[in-house]
Amino acid sequence: MRRQQFLSSVIGPVQSRIHGNDGEYVMDADWDNLLILDACRYDLFTQICAKLSLDGKLTKFQSRGSSSSEFLLENFGGRSYNDTVYVTANPHEKRVLDDSFYFTDRVWIDGWSDDDGIVPPEVLSERALSVHEEFPNKRQIVHFMQPHTPFIGETQLDIDSRLTGGLRDMMLDESSEMDFGFAWEALQDGEIEDGIFWEAYRDNLIRVLEEAIPLAEELPGKTVITADHGNAIGEWATPFPIPVYFHPSKIRMPVLNTVPWFVPPYSKRKQIVRSGKSGSADISDEAAESGDDTIEERLSALGYVD
Repeated sequence: MRRQQFLSSVIGPVQSRIHGNDGEYVMDADWDNLLILDACRYDLFTQICAKLSLDGKLTKFQSRGSSSSEFLLENFGGRSYNDTVYVTANPHEKRVLDDSFYFTDRVWIDGWSDDDGIVPPEVLSERALSVHEEFPNKRQIVHFMQPHTPFIGETQLDIDSRLTGGLRDMMLDESSEMDFGFAWEALQDGEIEDGIFWEAYRDNLIRVLEEAIPLAEELPGKTVITADHGNAIGEWATPFPIPVYFHPSKIRMPVLNTVPWFVPPYSKRKQIVRSGKSGSADISDEAAESGDDTIEERLSALGYVD
């Protein structure tokens, strides 16, 4: 992971001075429900949109982050949104935000699948519907973890077992040091063929869209499907001739920052109500109150580096 650290801490700041951050703020956009896919490239979404003949309008959106933590901080950090509830399979929120939403349901605590090594999209979708029933007059953000690794679609990679084996125990602070493989490093080192990797990545997107599209149809109001950031598979971090893999923080390049903005058909809009602060839903309080070091270990195991 030294390359990821170098990109985030050295190349990223230089790029920021050159390019700045031209990303858009998601809270300023027009939507009632925002379904966030994790690490979804625009070109991949375009392919699958055509393959599945999805009904809706697809445009580009410029993300303010190249990693989940950067995306969350740039869009929600230091702010309170009392008109919005957040249902998430991504543990970054617990680490980088301070209860920015009217209500937060941390599904990554109690909705984990030991078999998949992640929160399955169907579990998150069910929780999103439950939260909507409880807060029908709030904007709702639903943050899926797919198509981010581990790949749980039709095409899977053996290395995923090394990436995620024992990960949930680590997330709940029930285990100490783990030895994880990393799918993106394997791709970079030539241990995985590009075509096989892309196929697994593509099938992971299909897996989450099989839940996200029906969820968009069931939730009332205008729903948008987007992504927090994309993924790099060897593209250069311009102006440097340095190939980038995965999605290191603070890097500005189209494959990381240009994400889909897909609007399925809708009719009526929600009547949004702003009100005072509520709180968070932590089914497992002990797990949720784990220290910062534990959360760092969890996210590191998923391949994130800040």
